[in-house]
Amino acid sequence: MKIKIFIFLLLVSSSIFAQIEIKHLTIDSKFIGETRALNISLPNKYQYSIKKYPLIIVLDDGLLFNTTNAIVNQLSNTSRIPESIVVSLSAGEKHRNYFAPDLFNNHRNRKYNYGNHQEEFVKFLELELLPLIEKNYRTTHFKTFIGFSPSSVIGLYTLLNKPNLFQAYICFAAGNIIGDGYNKDKRLIEELENLYSQNEIKQSFLYVVSGSKDAESQPYINVNVKDFNDKLSRFNSRTIRTRAEIVQGEGHIDVILPGLITAFEFIFPKKEWYVDYLDLIEKEGTAKDNISSFYQKLSDEYGFEIYPNTDRLYSMSCLKNIGRRLIGENKTEEAIEIYKYWGELYPSSHLAHYYLGLSYKENKESNKAISAFKKAYELALLQKRNDSKIYKEAIDKLNE
Repeated sequence: MKIKIFIFLLLVSSSIFAQIEIKHLTIDSKFIGETRALNISLPNKYQYSIKKYPLIIVLDDGLLFNTTNAIVNQLSNTSRIPESIVVSLSAGEKHRNYFAPDLFNNHRNRKYNYGNHQEEFVKFLELELLPLIEKNYRTTHFKTFIGFSPSSVIGLYTLLNKPNLFQAYICFAAGNIIGDGYNKDKRLIEELENLYSQNEIKQSFLYVVSGSKDAESQPYINVNVKDFNDKLSRFNSRTIRTRAEIVQGEGHIDVILPGLITAFEFIFPKKEWYVDYLDLIEKEGTAKDNISSFYQKLSDEYGFEIYPNTDRLYSMSCLKNIGRRLIGENKTEEAIEIYKYWGELYPSSHLAHYYLGLSYKENKESNKAISAFKKAYELALLQKRNDSKIYKEAIDKLNE
């Protein structure tokens, strides 16, 4: 019986790496005086869930969106970071330099010649862009800002002036920038040191990265990185983390790919996020309680609800596959609890209801199994999924 069930389960399994969905919005801003397009990448099966998701804002659409989206999709699918909504802002007629603060370059003894319209841009972020996203999509309070070179300057300005607007900042090609300031012989390093010393920031992850090839032509980057870490590391705590790094062998733009990976490892360390459900189900207590406890600890750490992965390819560390293992170990009551939880998180998932039906069937609760199969069947029909045929057959067999 169990062998037949496992074969059935495999037949209806869907790939975890299904095509992610990209939405598009436009925003007509009174603060920056432009209409901008937004690309919005939603997590896999977003439309079936009730979950809220962290938000990642990418300013450099053509340069950063596709790479960021791919890395976020891969890492979240393997439970290394939370599933997130990624939003990129298209370029406008006004170059990003127009909105960046006009810092003073201490090593070249001149101004950057940026536009110095950062106040308008921050108002755009705070009062237009973020409210639009939050109105249209289910988001948590945890927001990440990602910028490159001039847009990193905007990010650092936002942190210094609106420190609680974003909870994490990833600043690419910014090892030189942190050594410059708003006036001659002033540095953003000391501005940040003063900010963190005031103890008014609720939560902040700041990651600054440059490639070693930039440091070869601008050796003061090495000094900046060292000074940044020396001065700011003393503020590091459970809710405040800062780090500046130089990635060896990478250039100005090449640093983006390895930099993204190290940035997300910095914000979401593997040692905290790695989980093996096979270990959790062997501990005292139920599988559902142990899995929930693991993610509750992470949720408490980051201040927003973090959920278990429901479906992973080639891994037992997801609700679908660990439920199958529980059935195989004659722990059907625990499997039922797991699949109920899946259905709570994804009430419109036909698979969640189908697996719940299979666990009820294995537990000799035919009426409950039929009810779950019917729900799966109705959802599959509504979503025009071929799986509906399998669900109808499951209902018919129990009604014989």
